[in-house]
Amino acid sequence: MDVGAELREAHRLTGHADRVWALAWNPAPGPGSSPVLASCSGDKTVRIWKRAPDGAWQCSDVLEDTHNRTVRSCAWSPNGKLLATASFDATTAVWEYNGADFECVATLEGHDNEVKSVSWSPSGSLLATCSRDKMVWIWEVLPGNEFECVSVLPGHTQDVKMVQWHPILDILVSVSYDNSIRVWAGDGDDEWHCVQTLTEANNCGHSSTVWALSFNLKGDRMVTCSDDQTLKIWDTSADLSQPKTGEGHDSW
Repeated sequence: MDVGAELREAHRLTGHADRVWALAWNPAPGPGSSPVLASCSGDKTVRIWKRAPDGAWQCSDVLEDTHNRTVRSCAWSPNGKLLATASFDATTAVWEYNGADFECVATLEGHDNEVKSVSWSPSGSLLATCSRDKMVWIWEVLPGNEFECVSVLPGHTQDVKMVQWHPILDILVSVSYDNSIRVWAGDGDDEWHCVQTLTEANNCGHSSTVWALSFNLKGDRMVTCSDDQTLKIWDTSADLSQPKTGEGHDSW
């Protein structure tokens, strides 16, 4: 895009009957395939959008009759073959995509309340979910599209708003209504632990609800946004898997 160029609306996609909560591009639609986009909504559905040869965007699939409440989050696996959808009905559905059709191959249950966010690890072998029940769950992807919960991570004292994996490492970050950011790492034996908690008191963290986070592609910077009207950029170039105490990991 030229410097100073003005953004303009290229397409408008309609079809959802309620608030649209989240979007996710398929990272690997296949050689020669057009872009594929997933959207999820308060209308309890997920819509799949594809760009036609003439450039127009069309809804190719409506994934419905699986969730019975708002679908709050959606995420594609790194290979683009699985789509996870998290719902206020306390479940996470996993859909297999073969390039043409979708099939719900798993429904993950266990959370006691609304599932707010879902995220795949960079290898695609792990899936993280978080909930209003204050918990973060880590699921292992097994052969045959089976899923096993390998860890339930307590620690947050309020609704967990979002989980996100580091783009390169098996490091997980969660943010919460309790104003904190937690960093989780495995010990190699399927045991996961909180290795750092970023708060206003000890790390120049946020003073109100932390709504979301995002890593850059290299994984050496992380940004968080909060109800305190600030964004904080964190230096994540150090080894995040090592426990940290005290100060020394301030925002950048």
